Amino acid sequence: MNKNLISQLLKNGKTTTSEKIWLKSLKFFYKSLTKNPKKVINKAITIVTPFLKVKQLKQKRKRFQLKEFPFIINGKNRISLALKSIINKTGKNTNVKTYKKLINELLLTASNSGNLVNVKRESYAYAFVKKKYFYYRWF
Repeated sequence: MNKNLISQLLKNGKTTTSEKIWLKSLKFFYKSLTKNPKKVINKAITIVTPFLKVKQLKQKRKRFQLKEFPFIINGKNRISLALKSIINKTGKNTNVKTYKKLINELLLTASNSGNLVNVKRESYAYAFVKKKYFYYRWF
């Protein structure tokens, strides 16, 4: 799991900077909380992992209409998508250091109150709406 997170944290292809960010975030996490960081990180990742995703298909015959259909994501892809969403969320705010943003986002998602939880709920609702209109795929 650490290797996956470090590879998602890569900036300009430099693994040393991503490893430094991860180690700083773990040190900050150990100092700030008495909880076990591995359990909190695993809980945050399991909360954020998506099971469904909406894909778009272009139809060439009918004037390039887009059809959207939901599909179930494989296990390894779920984890990578969860890590990508956490890290993309931390990259938006530039006022705070990266390791602090990463830990804050993990804590918010572990407590089910982060923005990523709302994004996951909205994507599920959208997938279930699109389920009614697609007839060719098992859901």
